[in-house]
Amino acid sequence: MSDAVYGLVGALGGSLLTAAVAYWGPLHQQREVARQAELQRSAEMRRAEVEIEAARAQAEEARRHAAVQAEIGRLVDVRSTLRAWQSVLDGAVAEIQLDIFDLDRFREEEREATAKGMRALDEVMHDSWYVALSHYGDPYEPPLTHSSSAHGLLTETLKEYGARIRTLGRAGRPALAEEKEQLDELKAQASHERGRMSETIEGRLESIVVDLPRASAPRWSPETHPQS
Repeated sequence: MSDAVYGLVGALGGSLLTAAVAYWGPLHQQREVARQAELQRSAEMRRAEVEIEAARAQAEEARRHAAVQAEIGRLVDVRSTLRAWQSVLDGAVAEIQLDIFDLDRFREEEREATAKGMRALDEVMHDSWYVALSHYGDPYEPPLTHSSSAHGLLTETLKEYGARIRTLGRAGRPALAEEKEQLDELKAQASHERGRMSETIEGRLESIVVDLPRASAPRWSPETHPQS
């Protein structure tokens, strides 16, 4: 009797074990497959996050590089337009002395040169530059408050220089000794202030390029390097 019971129990145990293996084996395999799939998804998410962060960093670097290039362009434009402005005035003085001065043509050239110079200075206001504005025309009226910046002083000197040329042009004769001396003083003053402004711009150019990684720093070329 006991042997029969034990045999029955053994048979039942074997059946249960077989059933358990048949059930738990596939279940364990499914869980393992699910775990591996989850690990793969997590790894893919981490890779995606790394790629997104790298893309953001690259976009930010590109934005910084574009901002630097834009500021360089604005600074170069200031130097070139103010140099051209003074060139118009210097040329007019020479024409007066040669008795080939055309007041109407000068007015047009001066107005255009002034507009380009002031427009360039308006653009660099994005970079925290400030220029005191004054009346343009005859008679010349200096601003009530004068900017102490090099470019502010320069624009006022150029405007006064142009106003004296217009006055002399209306007289229809070469400059007298005193008038010539005044014009020479204004020319020298404008050149000096342009030199000061150039130093300010050069310092700014050096600082914004130094802040960038070497690989992304803009390189000077004859087309972009400003000249005083």
